[in-house]
Amino acid sequence: MPTSPIAKQLRLKRKLQVRGRIVFETAWRIGTGREGQTSDLGVLLDAAGQPILPGSSIKGKLRNTCEALASALKLRACLLNVEAGGVECASDVRWYSRHRDAYQSALRTGVQQQLDWIEKNTCDVCKLFGSPVQAARLRCSDGTLDNPAAAAVRVRDGVVLDRDSHTAVDGLKYDYETVAAGTAFRVCFDLDNPTPKDEALFGAALFEWEIGSSLGGFTSRGLGRFRLKDIEIRGVNFDNLKEMVQYLTRPKAEEKLNDQGDWQSYFQKKIEEVLNTVPAGGQ
Repeated sequence: MPTSPIAKQLRLKRKLQVRGRIVFETAWRIGTGREGQTSDLGVLLDAAGQPILPGSSIKGKLRNTCEALASALKLRACLLNVEAGGVECASDVRWYSRHRDAYQSALRTGVQQQLDWIEKNTCDVCKLFGSPVQAARLRCSDGTLDNPAAAAVRVRDGVVLDRDSHTAVDGLKYDYETVAAGTAFRVCFDLDNPTPKDEALFGAALFEWEIGSSLGGFTSRGLGRFRLKDIEIRGVNFDNLKEMVQYLTRPKAEEKLNDQGDWQSYFQKKIEEVLNTVPAGGQ
């Protein structure tokens, strides 16, 4: 029986995995929105009192980086707001609500028409990170604390400023928790069936993070400066029988995927490929 277009799209053909360490060069904070044990604004901690770096925070920052770099790669980014991004995309709830009937019509017409509609009406960033009509190709792990001894929680003082007088407002002093500089987390990114555009966009973000970026709250005050270090790239091609058997039968996770070589060279080629083949606007 012929394979349907949906089945072809969902079949896992290739997996790419990137691992690295997020190392904070300054104090940082991922807030809870609640009071801390000794402060007005606490940081997110696990049951043992160690700081947490959620995968959602990492992925959100990664998406923000990809959105900022998309135009340089001649790719489309809706910014989750069609009016702001100038790119039509189903991830904008208001835009999708106006075009839901067209999508439902494509669903009734046939599977290929559905896929064509999704391809046309999803920006390049949302194809990687997911949208209401398409699952994400990228997954991100929570950070695994690499050096618990360095992750000390400290309290800082803060004041509310009057934007007109640029002075502190009387009686509105508060304090907030931060985690010490030098804290490091191991992180893992998995890409399933990535396209050249996906890899170019993701790779460009890795280059940006290697130089340095900011993550978490109060970044305008100098908090959250980090670098991504010790980057490794591994993968498997499921169309290669030997690689597929190795992936399915190796008990240890680190033995399942094959070394893809130097990550910088790998992604530089992907970026050059996209820049040489994609016209302006990502069409």
